[in-house]
Amino acid sequence: MTMSESEPNSEISVMLVDDHAIWRGGVRSMLEDTEFSVIAEASSGHEAIERARENNPQLTLLDIRMAGGDGLDALQTLKKEHPRMAVVMLTTYDNPTYMARAVAGGAAGYLLKGVERDELLASLRAVCSGEMLLNAKDLVRSLRGISDHALGSTDLIEPLTEREQEVLRLLATGLSNREIAVILFVAESTVKTHVEHIIGKLAVSDRVQAAVWAARQGLVTVASEA
Repeated sequence: MTMSESEPNSEISVMLVDDHAIWRGGVRSMLEDTEFSVIAEASSGHEAIERARENNPQLTLLDIRMAGGDGLDALQTLKKEHPRMAVVMLTTYDNPTYMARAVAGGAAGYLLKGVERDELLASLRAVCSGEMLLNAKDLVRSLRGISDHALGSTDLIEPLTEREQEVLRLLATGLSNREIAVILFVAESTVKTHVEHIIGKLAVSDRVQAAVWAARQGLVTVASEA
């Protein structure tokens, strides 16, 4: 049951999480005179977890890189403790690495800061109606589009299968086998087998070296620290 179905015409409680008060104020003003009511704010991932326990918001807008607690780490705890709460990542980072972690963590959406008010409201309404603005299929498609020709141009004794290519791209973003399994809707043991095959075909020693290989081939975009 979605928020809109369970409580028609009611306010939707929102928590804003960002380490910049000016940004939080800007988003709060964008939500004024709408069905979205800001009931809590936090300046870090750690604080967000505490504020969520105290206020139980229906929707959280969560930044990624913050002093005092990473948003993607907080995402997993928030979804574990509040499984019905919708979380939308709102960040400056347009990067498949962060998108992959957001998908694995259960985020319903991934929006870039600078989004126009109408687009923001439309996205939040869609999420609260049960839609997923960020899903595994879109993520895998975006990763595949980064550098498809690189795998075809490499001199491998035995080529990687399409599934192994997907696993390699996700592995290279830093995801664990469990997180990759969530994204690809397969068993963790299946991912482990794929990783073993990948390591063998690339003739590398471990998953770290496989990730390095993928980065050198241009299969992933390394997340910026800026």
